[in-house]
Amino acid sequence: MRLFALILIFLQTVWGYTYNDLLLDAQSRIYPKLLMLEEGIAAKHDKMPVIFTVVYAPEDEEVAARIVEKIENYYDHSLGGVAFEVDMATFDELGSSFHSDAFFLLKGDEELMKKAVEFAQREKIVVFVYDFSDLKYGALFALTIEQSTVIYLNRSALHRTGVLFAPSLYSIVRFVDAE
Repeated sequence: MRLFALILIFLQTVWGYTYNDLLLDAQSRIYPKLLMLEEGIAAKHDKMPVIFTVVYAPEDEEVAARIVEKIENYYDHSLGGVAFEVDMATFDELGSSFHSDAFFLLKGDEELMKKAVEFAQREKIVVFVYDFSDLKYGALFALTIEQSTVIYLNRSALHRTGVLFAPSLYSIVRFVDAE
């Protein structure tokens, strides 16, 4: 029995992180809507689409592609009357010429997560994470499914990024100070 448990732990380490499909589905539906609650985002994008980027480590490319497909199916390139595009990028592709309005960060090692969040904060990009524990890197939002769906907003990261949201958002989130 112990040998079986060790094999399972080893296989998860070799093949990477395991994602929960139900959670990914909920995040794919809710995160774009939360982004559209950013103050002034529709006015900023009257001629260009809002860009939502799924950021991933190379081993999670298939997961990122599934998320992009889900979001495109849910929103069909339009969200609240605003043109909306979903893209994918690896952590390594983030750089000074990279443009996005929001990141959905999948799992990555600590260095990659910190680098992506620091870049996003400099560029005032809203950051959503798959895993609640990744709020510690300075991301803004995490969503979990407990007895109900809970949206967490990292208060300290909100102050650092300077991004403002519609007042209605603040009434539906649970504030945390993760860092």
